[in-house]
Amino acid sequence: MTALSGPLRRSVALLAVALTACGTPTPDRSSAVAAPDTLAPQPLEARVDSTLISAPLSPAADSIAAFLVFAPRSERWFLVASRGKRALLDLGRVDTDVARDSTRRAAYESAVHARSPWPVGTPFRVRGAFGERVVTIDRFTSWNGRIVARLSMDSVLDAAARAANFVASAERLDSLPPADTVAVSSPDSAAMPPKRVGMDSCWQGKLPAPIAARLTAVRDSLRAALESGPRPPYERLQRRVAFGASQVTGCFGAARAAIVAHQRAGDVEWVRELAVLVDSAGAVTPITFNDLRFRAHELLGAFDADGDGVWDLTTRATTERAGATTVLRLDLAKRRAQRWTQGFAWERM
Repeated sequence: MTALSGPLRRSVALLAVALTACGTPTPDRSSAVAAPDTLAPQPLEARVDSTLISAPLSPAADSIAAFLVFAPRSERWFLVASRGKRALLDLGRVDTDVARDSTRRAAYESAVHARSPWPVGTPFRVRGAFGERVVTIDRFTSWNGRIVARLSMDSVLDAAARAANFVASAERLDSLPPADTVAVSSPDSAAMPPKRVGMDSCWQGKLPAPIAARLTAVRDSLRAALESGPRPPYERLQRRVAFGASQVTGCFGAARAAIVAHQRAGDVEWVRELAVLVDSAGAVTPITFNDLRFRAHELLGAFDADGDGVWDLTTRATTERAGATTVLRLDLAKRRAQRWTQGFAWERM
């Protein structure tokens, strides 16, 4: 046999290695499936992703799915409000009519069930004036163009949802907490959220005459300050200026009441708004509202939305041809009420 030269011998060796590699294919890791008993438990986010890869939707449900707009998947704070005397969790909007008939409603519910980033069973910690509850999504429905979820409720939360202006915050949880760590308010304390100090010290119920008179005086002062300030720049708006004021009581640090007064003209085209906190001695502290695009606010209530011990404000917020229910978190150090969450937004064309 003729001896191979050095370069030729190296070329043959490299060819042999290549042929060996081609003859022994590398396993396709993307198609490998682990045995059922070796699968690790999936966190909630992984389970949520798997819900988006479901059986094909019916043509009717698939057409509606294109009109579903959910809140960002990373969102942790949501708003719960009473609609039809039920506590509904706002998850987004649907940009088509889904209440036309029962067939369309069924197609909508099927589409939401398949596309929602938060499937049935997702847990939420709901905080409101009733206290605190851990609940789960029970089923999906719609309300006035909003994608909403019905919640698994007990008697306390169900009773609270029947009250006027019921609003609560909902914190999405990664998993259900152990039963012995879930905060539960008894019916006797249903009106007292966690970390709430005494009812009397928060001016709950009927206000004593001196306190009521002081709040009325503060409201009158705010109106005088607004009326002595700038007027709308256009004559058509100057003839349509209206004054409004609202107040709520609660435990806002040392303060015990919040008052918002505003002047508005047109369809919220022009707005001037003043907000203050009033303590038990009658002292007034101005605060500013940071509620993104919303310009006018009517106070609906107050409760500890985030569990920090300071009550926060719920409002009916409006801007030109639009509005929503919002929760504003009070930052006492910065004297500011910052948007915490919102829901049940509406627009008028």
